[in-house]
Amino acid sequence: MEAAKLAEESEDIDAVLSEALSSLDSLKIATIEPTSLRIGALIGMGGYGSVYVVTDPGSGREFALKTLRKGLLAGKADLPQRAMREKEALEALRHPFISKLHMTFQDDDSLYYLLEMASGGDMYSLLDLHPVFPEEWALFYTASLALALRHMHKNCYVYRDMKPENVLLDRGGYICLADMGFAKKVEDRTFTACGTDEYVPPELLEGRGRTAAADWWGLGVLLHEMITGRTPFEGNTNEIFAQITKYNKGGDETNEKLRLSLSSVSENCGDLVSGLLVGSEQGRLGSGPEGFLGIQMHPWFKDFSWTKLLRRELPPPYIPPPFDPSKAAVEPDMAVMQKRPFDQAKFKPIFASFGPYLTGPLQF
Repeated sequence: MEAAKLAEESEDIDAVLSEALSSLDSLKIATIEPTSLRIGALIGMGGYGSVYVVTDPGSGREFALKTLRKGLLAGKADLPQRAMREKEALEALRHPFISKLHMTFQDDDSLYYLLEMASGGDMYSLLDLHPVFPEEWALFYTASLALALRHMHKNCYVYRDMKPENVLLDRGGYICLADMGFAKKVEDRTFTACGTDEYVPPELLEGRGRTAAADWWGLGVLLHEMITGRTPFEGNTNEIFAQITKYNKGGDETNEKLRLSLSSVSENCGDLVSGLLVGSEQGRLGSGPEGFLGIQMHPWFKDFSWTKLLRRELPPPYIPPPFDPSKAAVEPDMAVMQKRPFDQAKFKPIFASFGPYLTGPLQF
């Protein structure tokens, strides 16, 4: 179907998104004094920082406080700029299905992101509970992620880090695409090797870098995982990359493997996965001549309302249990938690625009 005809028949996502963003703006909180935040359970640990549940005593609202240790960031050349890019991306990408940043601030040791609390866990944990999603679940989550990626691409951002761990659920069961550490504003192509092995697009392995088309490939991999319980390419790094390269070159063996892995799902669902997992960027759904309309008007989404999804009028397929911080708590990694000396004078100019310095200490 021609792009012009598709556009005539499609729902007006941009108009509804404008309404949704107005609703988000109406929920803005009053200015928070960071030093007044009550620090609760440690609910996340990474290689360079941690995530806490925090409460604003003025409103009683809970937030997620992501911290990054400056001393650890300073140890690698690209990490300070990546932290700054994450802040800029979160500020630019306001969307109902993208992690919402309320404010950033810093002290001598850490950078802090105060984020909307997504208390429903992540898709990785949900796949542990339900290793194979029913198609209606996968359709709901795929559509939500597609809308988030569409918004990123319209703002010239490439996400570059699709994986279940980065898909959070809020308390109502709607998705929240999180962790913008690899998100990058790209005018043409970016050549940085990053992301998770199973989700790497073939064009990056061929040395052609990646564009927004890479995110549609990543969504195809994630959809395959949702409906089959497995990613289409598995093994160690070398094995995964060899499989992706072989698949991209075509041939009966690789095409038959994908076809068989999708034999238990509907024809339309399998067709969407195959369309997203096209080696050619120009032929891949989402990035071909029809752009996002090729996904929006795909037969799998027949009778599905994208505008009702954006308005949060569709019931999510899974409602997370009430959030219990004590059950979500994780063990601290002292190698990450401890303060590390670094050249303050060298990095102060780099972090200058990240956010204001605290007027006092946070009470951990």
